[in-house]
Amino acid sequence: MHRHHDEPHAFAFESATPHYAADRPVAATHVKLEVDLDFPAQSLTGRCSTTVKAVREVRDLTFDAVALTVSQVLVDQHPVEFDLDGAQLRVLLNKPLAAGASCTVTVAYSCTPQRGLYFLEPDRAYPRRPRQAWTQGQDEDSRFWFPCLDTPAQKATTEVIATFPKAMTALSNGALLTNRTAGARRTMHFRLDAPHSPYLVTLVVGQFETHLARTGKTAVRTLFPKGAKADALRCVERTPRMVAFFEGFTGQSYPWGDYAQVFVGDFIFGGMENTGATTLSDAVLHDARAHLDYSAEPLISHELAHQWFGDLLTCRDWPHGWLNEGFATYLEVLWAEHAEGPDEADHQRKVDLDAYLAEAGERYARPIVERKFDAAIELFDRHLYEKGGLVLHALRRALGDDDFHLAVRHYVAAHRGGAVETIDLARAVEAATGRNFDRFFDQWVHRAGHPALTVEARYDAGKKQVRLAVKQTQGGEPYHLPLEVTVVADGETHSQLFTLDRADAVFTLHAAREPKQCVVDGRRDLLATLKVDKPVGWWRTELRHGFCARARAEAAAALGKDGSAPSVLALGEGLADETEFWATRAACARALGAIRTPAASKHLLSSLAIKHPKARRAVVAALGLWRHDAEVGEALTRLCRAGDASYYVEAEAARSLGKVRAKNALAVLTAMLERPSFQDVIACAAYDALAELKEPAGWKLALAGARYGNAPHARRAAVHALARLAEPLGHKADAVEVLTDLLRDPAFRVRLAAIDAAQALGDARLVGPLSTTPFLDGRENRSAREAARTLREKAGPTKELAALRSELDKLTLEVKALKEKVEPPAKKRPARR
Repeated sequence: MHRHHDEPHAFAFESATPHYAADRPVAATHVKLEVDLDFPAQSLTGRCSTTVKAVREVRDLTFDAVALTVSQVLVDQHPVEFDLDGAQLRVLLNKPLAAGASCTVTVAYSCTPQRGLYFLEPDRAYPRRPRQAWTQGQDEDSRFWFPCLDTPAQKATTEVIATFPKAMTALSNGALLTNRTAGARRTMHFRLDAPHSPYLVTLVVGQFETHLARTGKTAVRTLFPKGAKADALRCVERTPRMVAFFEGFTGQSYPWGDYAQVFVGDFIFGGMENTGATTLSDAVLHDARAHLDYSAEPLISHELAHQWFGDLLTCRDWPHGWLNEGFATYLEVLWAEHAEGPDEADHQRKVDLDAYLAEAGERYARPIVERKFDAAIELFDRHLYEKGGLVLHALRRALGDDDFHLAVRHYVAAHRGGAVETIDLARAVEAATGRNFDRFFDQWVHRAGHPALTVEARYDAGKKQVRLAVKQTQGGEPYHLPLEVTVVADGETHSQLFTLDRADAVFTLHAAREPKQCVVDGRRDLLATLKVDKPVGWWRTELRHGFCARARAEAAAALGKDGSAPSVLALGEGLADETEFWATRAACARALGAIRTPAASKHLLSSLAIKHPKARRAVVAALGLWRHDAEVGEALTRLCRAGDASYYVEAEAARSLGKVRAKNALAVLTAMLERPSFQDVIACAAYDALAELKEPAGWKLALAGARYGNAPHARRAAVHALARLAEPLGHKADAVEVLTDLLRDPAFRVRLAAIDAAQALGDARLVGPLSTTPFLDGRENRSAREAARTLREKAGPTKELAALRSELDKLTLEVKALKEKVEPPAKKRPARR
C-alpha cells in the first residue's frame, strides 16, 4: 500500500531495529566516581570504580563508554587487559568471576564529552552566560562522561567526588559528606545510599545562591543564579506542598532524604529528574509581570513526581518509558486539580490531548510501548508524555478514584526500588482491585492511534426520549469505551454512563420534554476525537449553564461554527462574564474570531480591557483574523504602542497587528523587537508578525535577529520568520544558505529551529545539509530525517534528483568527514603486569 501525502508516516524509519533489554550477566551494586573538571579545556579526568555482582560466571565485563580515553583498568586493585572500541569498554578478567561473587572494576580515564556532561562559558557574543558544568544522562548519555552499565535496570548506590575551581560549588545525588579546598581547587564528596539508575547520576558545578525550606522530615533546597532569588521562589515556592501531596497520593514518603532543585543555563531540556537533585532550565525563571500568565509549576511538579515514578520505580527499558513520563505528566494534572481546582486540571488535559492529537495527525501514530527505533530518545514524544498521562486518566475514570488510588499505591509499594514494565502496572491494578484490565492496556498502550467518535443527538418528542447515534470512524477494531451523557430537562439533571463497544451504536435516554442540555463527555475524559451534532439551542444553553468549564468551552467552539445573531450574542455575553473561567472566555473569543462578522468584532473590541490576562490574550489573538480592518488595526496599534500589564497580551497584539497588516505596522513592530520580556515573547511575536507583513524590510530584520549573540528565544523566532519570508520576497537561495549555516549553530535549540525552518521553506536543496550535518543529539537527528523526508516528498522525484545531483560532490565530501568524526579510536590493550 502507498501512503497518501496527507497521511502521517510510520514512526520507525527503515533503518530502525527492534530493541529489548540487554542481558545482565552482572548487577552493579555501587559506583564511585571521582572527576576533576578542566573548564578551559572543557574536559575531565576521572576514576570510576564500579562494584558488580555476577549473576552467572563471567570471564569479561562490558561497560558503555563512548569516546573515553582509558589509561588503566584495575579489578580489585590488580591491573587487567581491556579493549576499547569507541562505544564500549571490554574488561578481561584475570580469573573468572563466579556466580554470586563480587569485584570492583576501577577505570582511569579522561574525556572531552560531546554529550552527557556540558560545559558553559561566557564569550564575546554572550558575556553574561554563566560559567557552569552540568550533566544530562537521559536516555543513554551518562556513558559519554563515565564508564557505566548504562541501562535503567542497572541500579546501584553512588558516590560522586568532584574537583573544580574553588569559587564554585556543586550539587550531586545524596548527602554532602565533605567540602574541602586545596589551593585554587575545591573538592566535594556526595553519596547516595539508595540504588538508582546510571542516567540519573548528576553533577552540577557553578556559582549559586541557596534557599532552604522544609516539609516534614524533608529539606527542600533550591540553587539559583546570584540575584535571582525572587524569580526562583516564584517557580518553586509550593514545592514543599507538592512533596506532601505526592506522598499522600503514592502512599510512600519522599524516598531520597533531602530534595534539591538547581537552575542552570542553556539546559537542553526543561528539567531532569536526577535522583534527589533535579536540574531545571534557568529559562523558566520569571518576574512578577510574567507571573500574571506563566507558571513553572507544571515543570516543577513533573520533575518532582519523577522522584517516585522514574527514580524509585524505573522503567526496565525505554520502550516502557511511559511508566516514567506518563505518570509524571499526569501528576502535573493531579497537582493542578489539587492546588487550583478541577477546571484548571481539565484545561491542562485539553492541552495534553491537543498536543498528542497533533503529533498523531501530522507526524505519526505509534503504540506507546514501541520497540522499533533507531535511538531511544526518539521515544520521548507526545505519545510517551501526553498520551501516557491521558491513558492514566482513562484508567482513573474506569476504576473510580478510590480504586485508582488503591492500585497506584499497591503498584508503588510492590515495585519500590525496582524496574517495571507495563504488565507490572496491569497486575498491580488486578491485585489491588480484583479487576482484569488486560484489554484496557492492549487498546491504549499496545495499539497505535485512538478512537474517532461522531455523535448525533436529537430529541424524539413522540417517543419522549433523547436519541444518540454514535459512530467510531477510526477504522480497525472498535474500541471499548465508557461514554457519559448528561441531560438537563424540567430542572433536573440526569447522567448515564453507556458502554460503547461497536463501530455503530444507538443509545436513548427518557425525557418527558425536550431537554435544555444534552452534554456528551462534558469534562472530555475520553482519549479520543469527538464531534457532536445537536441542536444549536442546546449549545447556547450549555455555554451559559453547562455543569463544568470544559463543557462550556466546547459549547463556545461549536457556536463558532454557527454564526447566527443569537450565537454571537451568547458568545459575547460569555466573553464579558468576569465570573466565568478564563479558558471558557478564551474559547468564546476564538469562536467570535471564527465567525468574523462586524458584530463579532464589536464584542471583541469591547473586551480588550477584560481582567484575566489569558482571556484578554485570546481576544487580541482573535482580532488578528480581521485582515485590513481599519478599526481593528487602530485598536491593535494603540495597544502595541501603549503596552499591557501582561507580556503575553502585548506579544499577541504584535502578532495580530502583523496579521491585520495595519497601517504603520512595520514601524511599530520594529520598535517592539527591542522590548525586553520574559523569554523574549514580545520580540518573538514581532518576528512572527513581520513574517505576516511580508515587507522587504522584514527580511533584513529577521536576518539580523537570527545572528549568534542575539537573545536566544528571539533568535529562534527570527529563524522561522526567515523561512516564511524567503519565497514571497525572493530570497529562497539566501535562506538555503543561512539555514545550512544555522544547522551547525552552537545553540542546540537554534539548530532545532533551523531544522523546522528548513522543512517550512520546502526547498529540496536543503536535503543534503539535513542529511549530512553531524548532529550530536538524537532529537536533532530525528527531526532532520523527518524534514529531509518531507522535502523529498514535496519536491517529487524529478525536481529532487535535479537538486540533489548538483550537491553530489559536496555530499560525498561531507559523508567522508562525518565518517572520520565517528570512526572508533584505536584499541588500547596494555600488557599484563
